[in-house]
Amino acid sequence: MSQIKTAVSCYSLQDSYARGRLDLAGVLSFIADTGAQGVELISDQMIPGTPFPSEETISAWRRGLDASGLVPVCNDIFINSTLYRNRTLRLPEQVELLKRDLDVSKRLGFSLVRLVSDTSPEVTLATLPYAESIGVTMALEIHAGMSFQGTLTQRWIEMMTKAQSEYLGLVIDLGIFCQRHPRVSTNYFRSIGLTAAVAEKIDELYAANGDTLRIFADGSDHGMSFPPELTSLFRAPVDPEYAFFSTGYENTALSVLDEHIDYLRHIHGKFYEMLPDGTEYSIDTPAILTRLNHVGYDGYIASEYEGNRFAPIDAPVDDVGQVRAHQAMLAAHLNDGK
Repeated sequence: MSQIKTAVSCYSLQDSYARGRLDLAGVLSFIADTGAQGVELISDQMIPGTPFPSEETISAWRRGLDASGLVPVCNDIFINSTLYRNRTLRLPEQVELLKRDLDVSKRLGFSLVRLVSDTSPEVTLATLPYAESIGVTMALEIHAGMSFQGTLTQRWIEMMTKAQSEYLGLVIDLGIFCQRHPRVSTNYFRSIGLTAAVAEKIDELYAANGDTLRIFADGSDHGMSFPPELTSLFRAPVDPEYAFFSTGYENTALSVLDEHIDYLRHIHGKFYEMLPDGTEYSIDTPAILTRLNHVGYDGYIASEYEGNRFAPIDAPVDDVGQVRAHQAMLAAHLNDGK
């Protein structure tokens, strides 16, 4: 019988890490204390010296893992293809950067890396023989704003299905299943001057259309064109920024899990706001777990707290409380639908 396992992304605890409330060993210890079995990392964020960490740094990470008992599940990596002002890095240059991050991931004990959503299929395919040779799977993140309907995402999936390598796959981010626009985002933007009528209109448009991306997108992967009924309400400089941010959430049909289960390598358990009753404000995670059990998923789902980015200025971020609550919700529903 398949069994979904739980992990926590260290990204969730970046505020505690950056402000010194938790060091890396403390992050790992806390994650284990929530009951999670695995850990997801952004090596650029928490491993000093990356992409060339010292052996001492690697050893310290390994000791922390051993002490916590956590399984290293996934390392989130990026390719900075815009290092130069006058050009994008050429394909061979990007391949070398990707190989470098695969090496770091392998040294840290990971056999799976998450590729950020706009990773080129050509770069991935050119790097595939190397990934296969060192035993590291590359999985593209399907993230709201660049979900399954995106041109680049479709091209990447086409490449993956043609290559038919066990070292390629997908990471689905639960931000593509937002039933409601996250109110922590609205509250944050209100604290910096968002026009109330704009917030109300965004919520109305999101509820009516399932998201705002489909009505704002101009046909390109990143271009936006706001409708007159929204722009007529703009009064503050932050209003169009908030409208753009609203496209970072989608309400996708759960049937995409059925369609892509054979390629599903990992899940980002995105959440923005755990409520006192143990539910998440925007995402019906129990329904998603039911569907995952129905299709036979037996990988990890990693709590990824993103409400931290919407804390009002000078307000405390309760990342540890939010992560603990999310892990408790996952534990309560892991077997739903079996």
